[in-house]
Amino acid sequence: MNHASLNGPQAKYVQMYQVLRSRLEMGVWRQGQTLPAIPVLMDEFGASRVTVREAMQLLEKEGLIRRQRGIGTTVQAQPQSQRWVRIATTLDELLGTLASVQPKVLNIDDHAGLPDVQLPADGMPARQYVRMQRLHVHEGAPYCVIDLSIESALFKRHRKAFMEQPALLVMHADRKLHIASARQDLSIRCADLVEAKHLSIAPGSPVAEVRRVLTDDAGVVVYAAVVVYPSHMVRLSMDLLAAPGETAARK
Repeated sequence: MNHASLNGPQAKYVQMYQVLRSRLEMGVWRQGQTLPAIPVLMDEFGASRVTVREAMQLLEKEGLIRRQRGIGTTVQAQPQSQRWVRIATTLDELLGTLASVQPKVLNIDDHAGLPDVQLPADGMPARQYVRMQRLHVHEGAPYCVIDLSIESALFKRHRKAFMEQPALLVMHADRKLHIASARQDLSIRCADLVEAKHLSIAPGSPVAEVRRVLTDDAGVVVYAAVVVYPSHMVRLSMDLLAAPGETAARK
């Protein structure tokens, strides 16, 4: 019996993939169990056979399921094991998440401006930035893409390090630099085609977008970035009874 249908701007197979993936994450089907047959899913989702197969192909590409003629579709892995990226709520927490990250530079512009970020009320842009698009990898798998700008003089002091390491770790090690303010905003949206390709997800899949800005003691923006994570890899945890305080920054 058909209880619902797939509607909305996304392709139907992407919507179905997201629903099935969420069920795998929640443990509706465990490793080794068999998923419902294609006709059953067609009826539940009000979808065509082609739509169901395309959704299954995305799950199979991730290594989550295996389809075998005469046997059916069995669960090979559950995606909650990928949800390792904790969206940090302080700068110290953020620095602690970067030790296992390997950046890959996609392109670089030595004479650039800032990405589309909201500057602090008392912040001001520097005269020039080095801007990079980077892919961050964890244990061989892509987990975020970044549009990143670093103040030019700061970048020139540590060019090799910035090309090979997470930018915030390089900045943290610079004893001449003091971060006076660090702010980030989180929103949920759909992945565009380029982001989806880099992150190995379907176009239109939900992603968590973080827009992050750091300023120095003079109020100059020394770092600004738009960071995009696949939503299935992130979690956000907060202590709702924690005492209020300023955003942590390195002293």
